[in-house]
Amino acid sequence: MSQRTLVAEYHQPSILPYNPKKGLAPFLSAPSLDFLYNMRQVQLIENVNRLSEGSEYESKTLMHVITDSAIDPNKIPLTNNASQAWNIDFFLQTLTDDPRPLRDDVRRNIAEQFDTFERFQETFTQCALALFGNGWTWLVSNSSGQLSVMNTYNAGSPFTALPSTKNARPKSASYASIHPTVSRRPFTRLTPIIGLSMWQEAYLPDYALDRESYIKRFWEVINWSVVSERLVTSRNTSQSNY
Repeated sequence: MSQRTLVAEYHQPSILPYNPKKGLAPFLSAPSLDFLYNMRQVQLIENVNRLSEGSEYESKTLMHVITDSAIDPNKIPLTNNASQAWNIDFFLQTLTDDPRPLRDDVRRNIAEQFDTFERFQETFTQCALALFGNGWTWLVSNSSGQLSVMNTYNAGSPFTALPSTKNARPKSASYASIHPTVSRRPFTRLTPIIGLSMWQEAYLPDYALDRESYIKRFWEVINWSVVSERLVTSRNTSQSNY
């Protein structure tokens, strides 16, 4: 078995398209990947199950647990665990044990908004290196289909990263105290395309403090077919908003 059995079964880790016990050379060793998937991810999902048991969040998807609980300051532990679990899954689903060359459509779509694909890589890399402490670096698409690179800190996700009003100030995992009368989640809708974990638990075992090499090898195991599908989906979604 490559996946532990959870105590509760409301939420489960997604099945990966590769064997986590074999690692993803040259990016992550077998012990590192096995830890992230079979230990850390399982722990987070178990926490979500425990914190949501008997509540309205019990049967919701992780994404809806994140977006619906993020406006309630009393649900910060649930939001954080759900967000980190979703982030790790998205990160691991972006990778492949059978790397193929960068697809022409991906290069073209990204270059349209960053001038060149290489400039996008440089921007993404510099943003990742600029993170102080644990966090995530993302390529995201907004509701107009525009691409940008952004960081989130700790367990933050693109779904709860940006307040949608000018006078809102970021406040950890919840914006409820700044929007006490809000009737809907006060967040800008962002669609993640690529996500990279810059948590120490992801890179320390294999790279120590050499984050540059960690990021460089990340590019070597990205599943560009998955990225292409996400770009198409985000573009179609943005067009349907008009």
